Amino acid sequence: MTDNRPLTILNNNLGNNVIVELKYGKEYRGKLDGYDPHLNLVMEDVKEFIDGEKTREMDEALVRGDNVVYVSP
Repeated sequence: MTDNRPLTILNNNLGNNVIVELKYGKEYRGKLDGYDPHLNLVMEDVKEFIDGEKTREMDEALVRGDNVVYVSP
């Protein structure tokens, strides 16, 4: 039986690259380094995209959970 709960999926993807869709047309792509039950995320080696266009790169980013639309492994 596979456990498909959201936090389990996040835990299984720690250290992997993920795509995080945010409100207002923003997207972060990078390595998932940590999370909490509120879906606050810590990411490394992040590339930010706005409306599909790469706008900047960051070594680390803290994403507040209430801005997250979805996380894709």
